[in-house]
Amino acid sequence: MNMEISKTYFLVLLGISILITSCSDTLSGTTDGRLRYWISTLSSDEFEGRAPGTEGGKLTKNFISKTFKDMDLEPVNGSYFLEVPTSEITLKDSSYLTLSFRGNDQKMIAGKEVIFWTKQAREYRKIRDSEVVFVGYGIVAPEYNWNDYESVDVRGKTVVILVNDPGFATGKLRLFNGKSMTYYGRWTYKFEEAARQGAAAAIVIHEEEPAGYPWSVVENSWQGAQLDLQRDDLGSDRAILEGWIKDSTLNDVLNFTGFNYAALKQIALEKTFSPFALRGLTLNSEIHNKVRYLKSHNIAAIKRGSSQPDEYILFMAHWDHLGLMDGAQIGQDNIANGAVDNATGVAAILELAKRYSEIETNRSIMFLAVTLEESGLLGSEYFAKYPPFDLSKIVAGFNYDAILPTGLTNDMIVVGYGASELEDLLEEELKKSGRYINPDPNPEKGYFYRSDHISFAKRGVPVLYSSGGFDLVEGGREEGFLIAEQYQMDAYHGVADEYDETWNLEGLNQSIDAIFNISNELANSSQWPNWYEGNEFKSIRNVSRSGK
Repeated sequence: MNMEISKTYFLVLLGISILITSCSDTLSGTTDGRLRYWISTLSSDEFEGRAPGTEGGKLTKNFISKTFKDMDLEPVNGSYFLEVPTSEITLKDSSYLTLSFRGNDQKMIAGKEVIFWTKQAREYRKIRDSEVVFVGYGIVAPEYNWNDYESVDVRGKTVVILVNDPGFATGKLRLFNGKSMTYYGRWTYKFEEAARQGAAAAIVIHEEEPAGYPWSVVENSWQGAQLDLQRDDLGSDRAILEGWIKDSTLNDVLNFTGFNYAALKQIALEKTFSPFALRGLTLNSEIHNKVRYLKSHNIAAIKRGSSQPDEYILFMAHWDHLGLMDGAQIGQDNIANGAVDNATGVAAILELAKRYSEIETNRSIMFLAVTLEESGLLGSEYFAKYPPFDLSKIVAGFNYDAILPTGLTNDMIVVGYGASELEDLLEEELKKSGRYINPDPNPEKGYFYRSDHISFAKRGVPVLYSSGGFDLVEGGREEGFLIAEQYQMDAYHGVADEYDETWNLEGLNQSIDAIFNISNELANSSQWPNWYEGNEFKSIRNVSRSGK
């Protein structure tokens, strides 16, 4: 290490040290000052995009745990760090994916046309002459009388799958949930189901509107090192290859088979649909990986309740982001700082932790910053699978994820609106100041299934996933939707998601106030909110609370 590099390295470490040690001073400041400090620090270049398993990830975990400690919050079972065993699989450049039609090979361009990877933690995997089968939406849902795999054996074959679910394509409320995406529309489900069916490869077709994000998000999210929970079987229960293909790329390939993408979408909605092979089309692939194992962590702290300490109110936000982006040119910004996603959410639960650290409550309060959200909600899933206490003891949860910086709003968004009695409490709170609940304006994008609260919801825990509003006091809905649209198109999962000192955080503070008020009511009562009648998670909650 030369002298110039040593000097630079020292200055970086000194700067980080100053940021961390100044946290104690920040706690005595204003809410706006605290939020700005936490957001700007967590999304600074020094934290390198907060990828688990990196120096930036280590800085993030230490920063959050030190903040909890400075607030005199209790660790969980003696530590703020809850271990999450993790594997990292990095696809080497020598890997390839080829689609062949009757001997004519077309090697797909990684990044531009396809993105692929494997969940199998092995250095080498291959697929030879795998027949390509179109399976429509790739859904097996008995409650909707829908089975896309009926009467077909896809073992060893490659399945090509439409994104989202049939309700989105038709808008019919009685078909799945209309435009509102169900869990069956999520890419995570589609890969899991393909593996259960024995497919060798599973490829989801990316189309921007039903996917809910542009191809650039796929490029940024699934290239480079891919993180997963360590699996006892090294991931052998998953398909060998998982990936995405551009709709336009697939359409070009389909021209050789006599089909086209638009026709496939129509066929998939027919009542008589049955999966079929795209005759003459096969997939070949070699996957060369670099595999390493590491330990990531969820960071958790507790404010112990005075009279009902074994009953918990849970606040959660994911601390991780994408880290350093692959493919950037020399001199270009390559840090996905994740200021909105999700330094804002972490700042929100830190602010709530600050407030609760100064008061007494009957019930205990847990603050949980989870890892590996960007890798498929894995940190929250691991916590929910191996909790430090029975999940039936959680009275209610509140999730914060990617809160846009806006001024004051007349509303609050509830993602997955119509789910639980927590919405009644929020509505009552908002009415006090003349505000209102705004149901998720983009239910077709499936945000309810794309954040960490779902790991708890599917185990019965009522969780409210609320965010800021779109109906701005100054600018109205038009301005609010413009801010959201610009973020989605320009910054989401990219290098432009950076903190700006001009950010207006009044809307964030307003949302924190509302959630603090209703959570504090719960923390000092005997209420046990439940899911609404007819909700998919209510029966699970009832069983867990009954102790059966």
